[in-house]
Amino acid sequence: METNKLSKANEALIQEYLDIVEHDSENLERIMRLFADDILFELEPTGDVYRGKPAMQAFVDVAMSGRTHSGQYTLQITNWFTDGDQLCIEYTHGGILTGVYTAGIKARFEQGVARYCITYHMCAGKFDRMHEFIQGTTFLANLAMPFMLKRIKRLADKKLAGTGRAD
Repeated sequence: METNKLSKANEALIQEYLDIVEHDSENLERIMRLFADDILFELEPTGDVYRGKPAMQAFVDVAMSGRTHSGQYTLQITNWFTDGDQLCIEYTHGGILTGVYTAGIKARFEQGVARYCITYHMCAGKFDRMHEFIQGTTFLANLAMPFMLKRIKRLADKKLAGTGRAD
C-alpha cells in the first residue's frame, strides 16, 4: 500500500492550525489565511455547503458571534491524524452562547457538549476542502443542533448578500 508523504507546506499548515486551536482560536484573520480562495466547506448534520472563502467567512463570522470562549470554555483537540493530503481533527467544544443565533437564549455549554470531527484536504499549504461533522453529547444538544446550524446559514447568507443580520 502506497502512503502519501507530508509535504513541508502541508506540515507547516497543520502546525499553524494546531497552534491557532490551542492558543488563538478567536483570531478569525489568522484562521482564514489557512483556506484556499475556492474552499468547499460542507457541514453536517444539515448538509449545508459553503463555496469560496467569502461564503465560509460569513459562516464563521456568524458562528463566532454566537459564542465566546474563556477559561474552561475552549476547544480541546482529542485526536488528529494525517495521510499527507488529508487531515482529520477531532475535538470537543465548550463556550458561552451569546444569544445571537439562538433566539435570544444565552447559556454556557460545558466542555464536551459538542463533539466535532473535521476532515480537510490540503493542497500546496492551504485547506481547499473541509467537511465538518458535529454531534451533541446530549439529547437536547442533538435536537437543537440542526436548527441552530440552519439559523447560522440564513444569517451567513444575509451577511454575504450584504443585507446584514436582520432577523
